[in-house]
Amino acid sequence: MRRLMTLIRSFLGDRRGNFAIIFALTITPIAIAAAASVDISRAYIVETRLKAALDAAALAVGTASGLTNQQVQQIAQAYFDANYPEEVLGVPGTVIVSDSQTTVDISVKAQLPTVIMGLVGINSLEVGATSQVKRHGKKLEIVLVLDNTGSMNQGGRMTVLKQAAKDLIDTVAAAAVTPGDVRIAIVPFTTDVNVGVANKDANWLKWSWELPTQTCTTTGSGKNKTTTCTQDIRTVSKNSWKGCVVDRDENFDVSIAAPVVGNSATLFPANQNDVYNNQCSLRPIVPFSTNWTMLKNEIDAMVAGGATNTTIGFVWGWQMLTNGAILSNAAAPDPKSLEKVMVYLTDGLNTYDRGGIGTCNGSSACPRVDVRSELVCAGIRNAGITVYTVRLIEGNATLLRNCATNPSMYYSVSTASELTNVFKSIAQALSNLRLSK
Repeated sequence: MRRLMTLIRSFLGDRRGNFAIIFALTITPIAIAAAASVDISRAYIVETRLKAALDAAALAVGTASGLTNQQVQQIAQAYFDANYPEEVLGVPGTVIVSDSQTTVDISVKAQLPTVIMGLVGINSLEVGATSQVKRHGKKLEIVLVLDNTGSMNQGGRMTVLKQAAKDLIDTVAAAAVTPGDVRIAIVPFTTDVNVGVANKDANWLKWSWELPTQTCTTTGSGKNKTTTCTQDIRTVSKNSWKGCVVDRDENFDVSIAAPVVGNSATLFPANQNDVYNNQCSLRPIVPFSTNWTMLKNEIDAMVAGGATNTTIGFVWGWQMLTNGAILSNAAAPDPKSLEKVMVYLTDGLNTYDRGGIGTCNGSSACPRVDVRSELVCAGIRNAGITVYTVRLIEGNATLLRNCATNPSMYYSVSTASELTNVFKSIAQALSNLRLSK
């Protein structure tokens, strides 16, 4: 018995075989840990793909407005599913959406079946991802410059325009986090714009101005024959004036330089009621406002009639976006926090301007007006204003494309019904969303 106990003590005290025992005990977890890196790598891939699909869903939800919580949830899930198809790794759960005035938070979790870790009883990994969209990084001032000429009566153009413009107002208004974040102005135009009869005593108006034509009379005969020509003058009565003005004298017609009392060329010519401005049926210009109901009522009240002068529309849209300009209540420029935008629509070729009366008299295309419009557009670009242009069926495509800030902001449609989607696209772009994390 004593010899047996001595043998046991001798075996236990022998250290020569310990390394083999330790190696045997540690090799299994080392091998499992190394193999588990396969599952961890797969989990990282799933997380990356989840995040990409969530970003798409969050942006889609962020551009939506006026929807119920259930509709928002359906949109988010649909966009997520479209960007995370079934054949992709992982089995995602339901997308969770939290929609506040300022942000849209969206998250999802997915179960990833393991390949190696199941050997130690871990049959799946839970992988999660989140995305957030911040609404409206900048404030917006948007002027809608809308063609009210006679051709807008054709094919339901005016009817569709009114609804599309009102829908745009609703969409961008919904993006406002706090009152004043979004403001909208309206400039209806034909050959004229309407500055409102309330301004009839303004010192920036002039009531008598030269036309580019002359009236000539001939008297006598033979050697005594004499022809006398006098400059044609248009004089407008305040009492019958309905608020319309035409282009200023060149080159102030393509400028927003402030009018100077005593300098006739800088003043705005009050115009009479005639066929070219459809008896001044235009609604008055509407300065920037957050009264959405009033703005939509003004759009509903627009009446089509008269000839086309794109220059005056561009000029007064520019005026309304310019701090300190006549009739403008625009804020001072602040590129970091304020975006100034013009949405310009026309449906026809230029046919009239004051400087071309006699040849550009509303009955046929007038290329000289295109040249004047190009000069205005250059000034608008230099002012840093973002311009969207829409050509409805007819109009100078080259002019309108060049007046847009970039070609992607120019739209040309062949039917009035297409305006709905065009204005919807512009409205979504104006929502100015950005991924914040």
